[in-house]
Amino acid sequence: MICDFIPVSVVDFPGNVAATVFVSGCNFRCPYCHNSSIIGNKNGFSGRTSVLPKSPSEEVINYLKRRKKLIDGVCITGGEPTLWRGLKEFITEIKTLGLKVKLDTNGSRPDVLKELIQEELIDYVAMDIKAPICKYRLFTLDERDILNVQKSAEVILLYGTPNGKIIYEFRTTVHEKILEPNDFVLIGEWLSGASKYVLQGYRYSPEVLDVNFCGTKPCDIYFLNRAKTVLSKYFKEILIRS
Repeated sequence: MICDFIPVSVVDFPGNVAATVFVSGCNFRCPYCHNSSIIGNKNGFSGRTSVLPKSPSEEVINYLKRRKKLIDGVCITGGEPTLWRGLKEFITEIKTLGLKVKLDTNGSRPDVLKELIQEELIDYVAMDIKAPICKYRLFTLDERDILNVQKSAEVILLYGTPNGKIIYEFRTTVHEKILEPNDFVLIGEWLSGASKYVLQGYRYSPEVLDVNFCGTKPCDIYFLNRAKTVLSKYFKEILIRS
């Protein structure tokens, strides 16, 4: 369910002014996760906003009705939004307001992703690529999730821009203890031809899931640029996003 809400953001939905909705619960355990307070949370708001509604979905929709002429869309993130049974109904309500929808996902629910795309309920998908497939056991031990990540990537490449139904990006949070230069070769070979790939350097925050492993030092920009160089032969556009 919805556990947090940012009324206005200019960074979460590229090219758009958006509200950002956080959905609690996640089936992955990424050591650098900066939303660790909500990955196992099933009920209620996390407390990062001043709004504590009894019905979060209704409260958010009411806000969007009032502000729909001032924002372009809604970014739905988490946690992992595709685990929420109410996701499709919530997005349908947003679309009836004439707003665009961006979905952030770890790719573990390809059937949900495909349905939302086919029914034209989402406009933009950002799928996290944690690592090459051979390292996904660092994030989940469920073999089904690992297989589903591969299926979701196939769905996005099938339906994505320039000729498909959605705009998309693949993105990787880069931590030097997890990824090495050859891992980016494997990622590039896996997703070769994708239109957009984003590298995000690890940055410490108080909510990092495993600070003992991740530490407080940010990812070295030299390492990020090296990764970008390795990936440049595989993708049309590569960004380093702070």
